[in-house]
Amino acid sequence: MDNIIKKEMHELPTGGNGIKFSRVQFLILMGYLFAIIAAEVMTTYFNIEIGLLIHSIILFMLLVHSSLEKSPKFSNILTCMIAIPMIRIIGLSIPLLQVPTLYWFPVIAIPLFVSAIFIIRVQKTNLKTLGLNFGNIPVQLTIGFTGIILGFIEYQILHPKPLIAQFNMESLLFAGIILLISTGFAEELLFRGIIQRNAENLLGKILGLLYTSLLFTSLHIGWQSLFDLFFVFGVAMFYGYIFQRTRSLFGVTLSHGLSNTVLFLIMPFIVFS
Repeated sequence: MDNIIKKEMHELPTGGNGIKFSRVQFLILMGYLFAIIAAEVMTTYFNIEIGLLIHSIILFMLLVHSSLEKSPKFSNILTCMIAIPMIRIIGLSIPLLQVPTLYWFPVIAIPLFVSAIFIIRVQKTNLKTLGLNFGNIPVQLTIGFTGIILGFIEYQILHPKPLIAQFNMESLLFAGIILLISTGFAEELLFRGIIQRNAENLLGKILGLLYTSLLFTSLHIGWQSLFDLFFVFGVAMFYGYIFQRTRSLFGVTLSHGLSNTVLFLIMPFIVFS
């Protein structure tokens, strides 16, 4: 009887769907989230080297923890999160290589895709489960074109410099494709197709969506804008909800890519023309 009571005290039902997870697992996941936030804050506002060190420690802990964890669902989400500190370490190192800003995105996306492929193979996930399908084309295209509005709104918050030197069709298409693949597809595959799906398996749909959205938002601390963090969190929740309802990455990938195209390639020239 005592064992039953103790077990119930250490389990939390989530999302009303019968999924249960231990309090220890929940606290550990929150610990990793706060550690990532601390690393981003340190990197952005205080000391890049210390921030990189914290990310490196997080990476090492996730590698060890995921390999030793006995719970398959908990191990899966820990494995997925390995990509987050890894891409941050690579991203923070790029300026040292004198790479033009536009090409930062594919440089970061390459290890992200490699990580995604590794995770997909290890977890034996099929393409449909990942959301790699077109779904209902009219609905997905409608979702995709929301990126134009989202990009316009975020530009009003951040006012970034353009990623291309000249505003012409050739430069726009070339850079737009880079952003679509490197940010739209790569990030949506990782955060919605892989991390959110595994977070939902452990935490349930509601907490899984919230946790993934907070992880995604934490990587935007570097923009040094509280308003942008609220905006990005709202967008992450929107994309995550769309993925839950449609189980397709097509619409959110298009929206994400168009949003960054408007933000970095179009609005800077329109405003200053």
